[in-house]
Amino acid sequence: MFRILLMAFVLSVAPLLAQPLRPAPQMQNPPQPPVGMHPPAEVAPDAPVVTIHGLCPEGQSGKPESCAMVLTRQQFETMIASVNISGQTYTKPALRSMAATYVTVLALADAGEKAGVEKDPRFQEFMKVARTRALADAYRRYLEEKYAKPSDEEIEAYYKQNSGKFQQVKIDRIIIPRVNPKRPQEDRNEFAKKARQLALDIRERAANGEDMDDLQKEAYKTLGIDSQPPPTEVVTPNRRGAFLPATEHDLNALKPGQVTKVEYEPSGFNIYKLRGRMALPLEQAKGEIVRDISQKNIDAALKAATGGVHTDFNEQFFNPYPAGPPPAYRAPDHYPMPKNSSVGRPAAPAGAPVEGGNPAPAAQKPASPK
Repeated sequence: MFRILLMAFVLSVAPLLAQPLRPAPQMQNPPQPPVGMHPPAEVAPDAPVVTIHGLCPEGQSGKPESCAMVLTRQQFETMIASVNISGQTYTKPALRSMAATYVTVLALADAGEKAGVEKDPRFQEFMKVARTRALADAYRRYLEEKYAKPSDEEIEAYYKQNSGKFQQVKIDRIIIPRVNPKRPQEDRNEFAKKARQLALDIRERAANGEDMDDLQKEAYKTLGIDSQPPPTEVVTPNRRGAFLPATEHDLNALKPGQVTKVEYEPSGFNIYKLRGRMALPLEQAKGEIVRDISQKNIDAALKAATGGVHTDFNEQFFNPYPAGPPPAYRAPDHYPMPKNSSVGRPAAPAGAPVEGGNPAPAAQKPASPK
């Protein structure tokens, strides 16, 4: 029975565990317990954490009201670990919610067993599907654990083979806002027009070698922005997504000392000057390398498991729109015609009234030969 209940619990909490829960925020100065209060003592592994009254453990007979089921901390944590596919760390309130869900599942499963639901063929088929899905999820987790820690040799080889990927770019950036940060609602169109023209001028001067810090300060002064201009020096990993696609494309095409065109970005009219590219140290790149190698090995294992499997689908059953030309359109026999239209209408008899109240003209007889 416990195996059945555990499977039911897995299916009931799987959607909850599949969603990544946010870990508890790490506070620099966590709140201290009130004076006279002490942090709770560590709960022993064999100490009860969930006691369920009204349900009899497997193998114990008696009236339900006289029974009680007990889950120790070790039993409860082992069960949670078995269904925690994402490997998340859950808060105490989340664990309490899962425990409450488990109690409900136990009660319903006990009632279902007494009602003989296990003998229903649909239940047997459901258990087959559930077992298959659980095995697939367990295999994915097995692969994640197997390839979670690549060797130092693998990491170093990957770093050398992908040296161009692990770079830092050192750049100078001038930001010319398109909106006055001090008065954002004042003369927006006029300010943006002035900022755009200024950016074009500043860009030409930057390309001619003028100091980027001086140009940044001058831009703020010209626009009348009485706040401290941002620093121009930026050091960032050269990664896809670090910049907007257009900016990233222009930066990758630069040689040291060259300047991009004016980049139209949400922060304003920006100008970038490449100072240099530097290799990212192995220790700083190690985390990303481990993730890349791990995912690469997992993908290869999944492809090996599924690559030899081929499927034929009965398109007559699955496809609501079978291949082939669509059936020819046939207009209905009595298609409503718009007013004042005689297309497709049968001719009215001579003298019969038509729309507008006037009789239809009589058909003229052909002239007889003389």
